Amino acid sequence: MNKLLIGLICLLSLAQAGCEKDGFAYKLYEPTIDDVDSIYLSATDKMMIADGQATLNFIVEAYRTVRLPSGKDSLEFIDYRKLPAGSLKIIEERSGKEVGLSYSTTTIPFDTVKFHAEIGTMKSATKPVALRAKPADPAKVYVDVIFHVWELNTTHSSYDVSSYQPVKLAQLQEGIAYMNSVINNQVGKSPNGAKANIEFRLATKNQAGQTLPEPGFNRIIYSDNVKVNPLATIFNVSDFIAFINANKATTIWNPKQYLNVQVIPSGANNAMGTVYPAKQLAPQPGQQAILGVAGTAVNEDDFILDYANACVGFPRTMLFPGIERKIEMFRFIGTFYGLYTPSYSASRLYSDLCYDTRKFDGQDKRNSYSFALKVGLDNEKYVADNAMDDSRYPTLLNSITADQVARMRAVMARCPGRMNAKNQ
Repeated sequence: MNKLLIGLICLLSLAQAGCEKDGFAYKLYEPTIDDVDSIYLSATDKMMIADGQATLNFIVEAYRTVRLPSGKDSLEFIDYRKLPAGSLKIIEERSGKEVGLSYSTTTIPFDTVKFHAEIGTMKSATKPVALRAKPADPAKVYVDVIFHVWELNTTHSSYDVSSYQPVKLAQLQEGIAYMNSVINNQVGKSPNGAKANIEFRLATKNQAGQTLPEPGFNRIIYSDNVKVNPLATIFNVSDFIAFINANKATTIWNPKQYLNVQVIPSGANNAMGTVYPAKQLAPQPGQQAILGVAGTAVNEDDFILDYANACVGFPRTMLFPGIERKIEMFRFIGTFYGLYTPSYSASRLYSDLCYDTRKFDGQDKRNSYSFALKVGLDNEKYVADNAMDDSRYPTLLNSITADQVARMRAVMARCPGRMNAKNQ
């Protein structure tokens, strides 16, 4: 019995010893100013409008040199925010002033401002930014919008009353209001953001001049009758396009009076079939030809009345964006008015025909579609904020640039089939 008791005591002693904390003192690496060997600074753009709203938000990265087991040196990222307060300084070199992590101005003391970052004795490369005068606001115009909303017939075999969400007027109102705030520079602080002075509004009357029960809302009930192939088990975007083209009188309202937006049951990952402007009126004295619009129109009626040339294709899922997300319409409508996504396109050689937009190559592995931070074609980092960015991926989507405004307004004024702006 005594031997058993002694054995138990020994086992308890061993267990307690095993539970004692390791005596090794763990300590996480804490960076110091002297560790910084390299600093990267991005001014986030090469030019900026001097209007007090446009803002450069600097991107700063610090690195230290680490010797690898192989004997080679490698740069390792340092979180400069863990350094003592005030360690990072961003200097505007022309004035010698420290500016902090953002910069804006209402004056143009120099044609170009120049910035570098400092931590201790280390400096980044100098980054120049050209200053631009604020463009004059163009004359205000209005565009009456009619949404042709395709709704599944409740008698269809695939209709599920527990999950189907019909589109409501409030969603169209919300989407239009937010789009107007974006294109009129009321949301973002993009370095080259500008005011389009365009107000999209829900049409109040139909083609016969009668007051619409719901402004801007033309509900179209569909069933298997829209299918090109009656035996098909699903609906495709092409089915709706074919049906629209076969029934233009009711599905495409006069493009000189309305912006026709076809809300088609589809996701944003599908091509919606809207084409860019094909023709423009011959430039008048003082006007320049609109780049990328190859044809010359005979008159304002020289356009094709069909879905591709007279309508905006809009995916229905965009009206149900999820919690805390905006209803983003402009990318699809901007395409109709001649704007391109400012990202990679082999056919356009990376160009969206607007000099002041930030562009990136989507094939570049550094441009993860999980983050709004992009590496531009100039190899500089920036946060994507253009309203024409791809709405499927992270971007602020809150501004258009001065060059985009000029291009869009030119298409509205001179490309038949898209000349639907009104003065009042």
